[in-house]
Amino acid sequence: MGGPLWPPSRFWQFWALAGMVVLTAAFWWGVEGYAMIESHYPRGQIADGLLRFGLLVLTPALVLVWSAAAWLRRRVGEGGYWQMLGLVAAIWAGSVLVTRILLG
Repeated sequence: MGGPLWPPSRFWQFWALAGMVVLTAAFWWGVEGYAMIESHYPRGQIADGLLRFGLLVLTPALVLVWSAAAWLRRRVGEGGYWQMLGLVAAIWAGSVLVTRILLG
């Protein structure tokens, strides 16, 4: 086979730790963002568009990049995977931050 299955490699240990942050943040923003959409609070077109884009595109992209680790690791390597996850996470976090600022 490919070596011992236990203990998991350092990559998978870090992946599990990243998953705790990624999945908690995605769940939090899913609930928070959905509550913002459902509350018919008056907001501008930019804030509304960014809120919907963050919920419908960026949050699933963040979870997808995290969950596709084995596939992406084979294609881009470990360093490339962490850079990709970091880039998607930074874009997602920026979107959430700007949305929160606009909706004040």
